[in-house]
Amino acid sequence: MFPTINPSLRYASIPLVAALVILNLLLATGCKLGANRHNAIGCQAYNQGQITTAIAEFNKAIEMNPNNADAIYNLGASYYAIGKQTKNLQTTQSAEQLYRRAISIDDQHQDAHRSLAALLIETGQEQYAFDLINSWKNRYPASTEPVVELAKLYQEYGDNSRATDLLVDALKINPNDVQVLAAMGSVREAQGQFALALDSYIRALQIDSKQPQIAAKVSSLQNQLAQLPSYNSPTGSATKTATPAPARYGSTTPYQNF
Repeated sequence: MFPTINPSLRYASIPLVAALVILNLLLATGCKLGANRHNAIGCQAYNQGQITTAIAEFNKAIEMNPNNADAIYNLGASYYAIGKQTKNLQTTQSAEQLYRRAISIDDQHQDAHRSLAALLIETGQEQYAFDLINSWKNRYPASTEPVVELAKLYQEYGDNSRATDLLVDALKINPNDVQVLAAMGSVREAQGQFALALDSYIRALQIDSKQPQIAAKVSSLQNQLAQLPSYNSPTGSATKTATPAPARYGSTTPYQNF
C-alpha cells in the first residue's frame, strides 16, 4: 500500500514557502556558479591541450546545469576537434548534436552557429551551412551577429561583393558594431581596398582598443600603404600587393564565457 498523505503537509505556511523559495534560489545559483567554474576549468584544460580533462569538466558543468549552452558548445567543440583529428564520423556527429543542442537552448549563440556551419562545410554540406546562417539571420533581423557570419561565409566562397552588401546593411543597424567593422575590414582587404580596410579596422579599435589581432592588422596595413603611391587615393583600391586568403570559416576553440 502507498502511505497516506498527511493533509497538514499539503499546504505549507507562508514562512515555510518563503524559506523554500529562498533555498531553491540559493541552490540554483550555486549550481550555476559551480557549472561555470567547471566550464572555466575545462576551457583552461582545452587550451593547454588536455582535451580528456576538458571533456570531463564540461560534462560536470552540464550535469550541474543542463541548460548551460556554453558548456554544451564547448563539449561539442572538443568532440569536433577529436573527430577531425581521428577522422571519426561518430565523434563528429556527436559534436553536431551538441552544437544543435546549444542552439536550442540559446538561439543567439554565435559560436555554436558558426561552428555548426563550419562542421557542415567540412562534411560536404555547404548549402545546409548557408541555410543555417540565413535562417538565423531571418529570425533576428535587427541582430548583426548572423549578418557577420553570413558575410564571412560569402567571403570564404569568393563572393566579396555579397559580403560587402551584407555588412553595409549591418552597419545601418549599428554603425559602431566592432564585429561588423572588423569583418568589413577583412572584406575590403581581400578586395585590395587597403585604405578602406584600414579605416574600418581603426574605427573598430577606437570603439574597443583591446583587440590585438586588429591592432596588428592596422600596423601591417599602415606599413604597406606608406610604401604605395595610392595611399592618398579616395578609394585606396590601386595596389599591386597580394592580399591574403581569408581564414577558414569557423573555429574549434571553445567559447570562454565566464
